[in-house]
Amino acid sequence: MKFRSDLVLEAKELIDEKRASQMEAADQLPEGVFADTEEKEEYRVTRIRIESPEAAAQLEKEPGTYITIELKTEEISSLDLQKQIAHTLSAEMNLFTEKLTKEDPCVMIVGLGNRSITPDSLGPRVVDRMVVTRHLKGNEQLRAHLDRRMGTVCAVAPGVMGITGIETGAILQGLIDVAHPDMVIAVDALASRKTSRVNTTIQISDTGIVPGSGVGNRRMALSQKTLGIPVIAIGVPTVVDALTMTCDLLEKATGKEPDEDMLERLSDTYGSEMIVTPKNIDVAIERMCIAISNGLNMALHKGFDTTDVHEYLM
Repeated sequence: MKFRSDLVLEAKELIDEKRASQMEAADQLPEGVFADTEEKEEYRVTRIRIESPEAAAQLEKEPGTYITIELKTEEISSLDLQKQIAHTLSAEMNLFTEKLTKEDPCVMIVGLGNRSITPDSLGPRVVDRMVVTRHLKGNEQLRAHLDRRMGTVCAVAPGVMGITGIETGAILQGLIDVAHPDMVIAVDALASRKTSRVNTTIQISDTGIVPGSGVGNRRMALSQKTLGIPVIAIGVPTVVDALTMTCDLLEKATGKEPDEDMLERLSDTYGSEMIVTPKNIDVAIERMCIAISNGLNMALHKGFDTTDVHEYLM
C-alpha cells in the first residue's frame, strides 16, 4: 500500500520498516542518505541529506537537505514552547539564508494554499504575520530611518488555481521578474502518513515544493529549476487521508499493523479518497503559523526577537 505523505522523515521510516521486516539492520541508511537527530525536552530535530540519485529514487524525494522539527506533545501547548520552536526554526533557516552572498538579499515569502479552507490556510496566514520591508528599503528617504536590523522582505499569498485560474508557478514567475528576489521561501500545508504528526511537525527543505501534492492535486513545481532562484519549502502536515487514519486506529486497537489483505480491502472503499483533519484545526493552525512567522521574521531580520516582531505587527 502507498500512503500519502510529503515528509522525507516518513519515507525514511518506511525504508527502516522494510529493512526490519527483511531482517536487515534497520538503522542502516541507503547509500547516499545521511541523518542525525537532536533531542530536546519537548521536541526533536532530524536533519536528513539525500546526496545520490539512487537514494532519491529509493526515498522518492528530490536530492537535498530536509530538516524536521517534531513535537513530542500533541500540539503547541504553551507560549514558551511556541517561542522555542520559533527560535529553532530561525536557527535552521540560517543554514539556508547564509548561502546568499548578496549584502542585503531580498527574500520573497510565498504563502501557498486557500485562505478560505482552514487546513489549507497556513501559508496565507503566515504571510499576514510577516514584517515586510521591500517597499520601505526602496524609498531613499525612509531607508535612513529604518531599523538597521531589518532585512529586505516581500510577501505574497497567490491563492489557488481554482480561484485565480492561473498556475501558482506562473504567477510567481511574473512576480520574480518584477521584484527580483534572491530567494523564495514557500510555506504550505502538507499531508502525513501518521495522524500523530498532524499539526505537530514542521519540515524545511531546499528542494522546492509541488503545490497540491499532499491531496493528490499536483501543480507546477516551485523550485530553483523552474523559478531560477533558490526555493526553500516550509510545510506542516494538516491532513491525513482516511485510509491512514483507519490504519492508525486499527493498530492502536489491536496492537499490530493491519495485514496486506485488510489494507487492500480498505483501499477499495470510497473512504480512501477522503481527506480528514482534527476538530481543533483552527487553533492548531493559529499556533503553528505564529511559531513559523516569528521564526522567519527572526531569521530574515537579524537581531529581532519575538518581542520586536510583535511590536512591528501591532
